[in-house]
Amino acid sequence: MTAKLLSKSASISDLKKIAKRRIPKFVFNYVESGCNSDHTLQLNRQGLDAVFLRPDYMAPYQEPVLTTEVLGKTYDTPFGVAPLGLTGLIWPNTSLFHARAAKAANIPFILSTLSTVSIEQAAEAAEENFWFQLYPPKDQKILDDLLARTKAAGCKNLVITIDVPVAARRPRDIRNGLAVPPKISAKTVFQSALRPHWGLATVAHGLPQFANLQPYFTDQKNLDDIANYIRTALKQAVDIEIIKRIRDKWDGNLIIKGITHAADAQQAIAAGADAIIVSNHGGRQHDATPSSINSLQSVIQEINKVTANQVPIMADSGVETGVDIARFLASGAQMVFAGRAFLYGVGAHGEIGAHHTIDILRDELKVIMAQLHCATPQQLTEHLLLTDRD
Repeated sequence: MTAKLLSKSASISDLKKIAKRRIPKFVFNYVESGCNSDHTLQLNRQGLDAVFLRPDYMAPYQEPVLTTEVLGKTYDTPFGVAPLGLTGLIWPNTSLFHARAAKAANIPFILSTLSTVSIEQAAEAAEENFWFQLYPPKDQKILDDLLARTKAAGCKNLVITIDVPVAARRPRDIRNGLAVPPKISAKTVFQSALRPHWGLATVAHGLPQFANLQPYFTDQKNLDDIANYIRTALKQAVDIEIIKRIRDKWDGNLIIKGITHAADAQQAIAAGADAIIVSNHGGRQHDATPSSINSLQSVIQEINKVTANQVPIMADSGVETGVDIARFLASGAQMVFAGRAFLYGVGAHGEIGAHHTIDILRDELKVIMAQLHCATPQQLTEHLLLTDRD
């Protein structure tokens, strides 16, 4: 991190404030908001703040080393970039920025099915750090093609998100016209005009498109046709039978994302999942669910009883600092994913913001581990002191 960049944005909170000034209000609302009354969004923050870590100052001190192995690959830090949809709305090529930053820092990068860059583009940028998040389509030919493209791109880790059986109700997005297809209104035009750099960049690159799905839109005439096609052919509620069918088709690692309780975790593992991600979708889908950190703790307690901790359990939702990452790791997660933080980074500083976000989170994590006299991420569980479940 350069001193000049740090003086502008020394934290994710700083990146958020700068991004708010740099991108239109309707775009910032899309990134920041949860669903319904934002209750789960608030619970994620409260749940993490209720996790305390115990320093062992009398123990021998070693400088922390953040190296972490998961699913057969060693990463330089125990966190990665969560799957993010419609990223081109924040800034053109946002997912490419994230992919390149993840490759440079050697952390996992998960591309969303609904990203605005393609599997092939992202895989070329992230290389062996590339993971793909799949929303399984109803059309089996399209499913098979997406899986074939993912395998051809060299991806070894397929993430199936299970917590979007229907589109969530997000009042701010509804008021701003951010539906599928998006509605251009006088209000959004006015807000865009107030952010001329964003407007010029968007005009130069064109409105963001669902790049992974473009090959399947050949017979669609307009945005309304495309929206209907997504609803009817390119999206289905995921259940255990769908996971089993995809397991039979996919010979790489299969990760199930959106787990919030032990019963679902156990079924996912029984169906062949190689790992799970405990997640409440950052509070964007279900507004009456526990915080992700609380779900993680209860899932791990139950799963460890029957699997002897052989299945990697990862987590996301609510990560705003390196301390939050430490809290998740101390609670038993083996890898932690951040979402909004990476969008704020690009929203604030463009491509360099993707790298800067990683630097901030890595440095904050290393400092808190040093404060605890904790030498490795795997030892953080020994420093868990108290949570709101105690």
